[in-house]
Amino acid sequence: MKILVLIFLNFVVTCKYICGYEILAIFPHSARSHHIYFTPLVEELATKQHNVTVINYHPVQKQPFLRQISLQDRENASACVDIEKRMEVLSVSDFSLAYATAQVFKNIANTNCQKLMNNREVQNLIRSRAHFDLVIVEQFVTDCGLAVAYKLNAPAIGIAAHILSPWTYSRLGAPNNPAYVPNHFFGSGTKPDLFNRIKSVLINFGMNMYYTHVIQRSDQEIVNAVYPDTPLLEDLGKNMSLIMINQYFTLTSPRLYSSNVVEVGGMHINSKYPIEDQSLINFLDSSSNGVVYISFGSVASNFPRRITNEIRKFVEKSNMRFIWKSDITDWVPPSNVFLGKWMPQAAVLCHRNVVGFISHSGMLSTSEAMHCGVPIISVPLFGEQFANGKSAVESGLGVSLDILTLNAKVLEEALQTILKEQYQKKAKELSQLWKDRPLSPMDTAIFWIEYVARNKGAVNLKPPTVDMPLYQYLMIDVALIIVAAVLITFYILVKVLSLVLIALFGKHKLKRKKID
Repeated sequence: MKILVLIFLNFVVTCKYICGYEILAIFPHSARSHHIYFTPLVEELATKQHNVTVINYHPVQKQPFLRQISLQDRENASACVDIEKRMEVLSVSDFSLAYATAQVFKNIANTNCQKLMNNREVQNLIRSRAHFDLVIVEQFVTDCGLAVAYKLNAPAIGIAAHILSPWTYSRLGAPNNPAYVPNHFFGSGTKPDLFNRIKSVLINFGMNMYYTHVIQRSDQEIVNAVYPDTPLLEDLGKNMSLIMINQYFTLTSPRLYSSNVVEVGGMHINSKYPIEDQSLINFLDSSSNGVVYISFGSVASNFPRRITNEIRKFVEKSNMRFIWKSDITDWVPPSNVFLGKWMPQAAVLCHRNVVGFISHSGMLSTSEAMHCGVPIISVPLFGEQFANGKSAVESGLGVSLDILTLNAKVLEEALQTILKEQYQKKAKELSQLWKDRPLSPMDTAIFWIEYVARNKGAVNLKPPTVDMPLYQYLMIDVALIIVAAVLITFYILVKVLSLVLIALFGKHKLKRKKID
């Protein structure tokens, strides 16, 4: 009997350190780029023998400890952006672009929320009152995943495949000061001029109002239609233990974040992933004079014919070799171009012969360029790509071009710029800084996930600014009291001085009258 007790106690003690946590990951956005960023994390958690349930669109690797609830249906499972239509908005103004983006975000948010809340497997999960030690919720344009975490009575942390959105700062107690925080929707940078600061204030205010009163309100209605007792989604957002974001200061510059914001930029990168296409390997290995990689991501679609024609003209006239990820079919590429619909991007960029990258500046692509030490030509198209492109310019990683004025000549000039020694050397230096961390991005993410699960979300990582009224945060009450005190003091001094003057000059006048 004693032996059995000892064996049981040994199991309990051992399990405390070995047995994995029950983790639910909710990624309700269908963009393939987000899937590429999140999937390595859930697979790594499962490899470490945590029991992971992931709710998403795209398939994950079948392995022990990993279960998937798919949101995919007959509709297209991967979000796309029509670049031809997007360029029509780009040609107007940044304000028009921000408003158009906000409308797109509302459609994405409501669609994602409806699919999540109405999914039968998700409803069964909630109905069964399944136990989870932690819920990881994507922070993009909908907070409906936080409602699931609330119904499961589990602590939640956020994760974003991009830089922070403007409406996320307040719930984290983080400053979003346009004087030095780059705007999410245009390339203001960390040192904007007066006009860009004004524009940033107006766009941030408008986007925050639209998110709160249009997107968030409509999502709340969708959630409450299924689960009427769910609190305000914004309040659930403020209760997140922390958020992990896809950025790192080497690229995006240092930011004023508290302990509840963890940078895990480049978490998805595995440059050792093998290139299986032998013809691609041969092309890379034989490009001893250098090769330039061209890709505009997995979300951009319907590129205007004018743009693709200019890129064709550029690569046909160039003496460089190119690898171009594209789905064009009506063109026979010349011998200096390797064309393909899909590429193992990180492995390609980290090949020793790759010397440049022409990109849309998605955060995954930009971070991979920095990781591999490859200068970049940014051609931002939508979303936070304008901010990413500006970060690449400010860090010295590359140059940025306007899609509206893009042509073969502009591309050739930009290419000659990043081929210069100063850019090639700077990219390698930035790569070393990017990789020089106490822990890898993946290990950092795993640590904080286990930390919150281990402490059952009880550790307070949030700064006091999360629940602080705006007037206190901006010290408006203190300023008003100081101003009032100064005015009252000034008033009293004026009154006293006037009384003294009256007393002095009044007596003087009285004496003169008596003399007269």
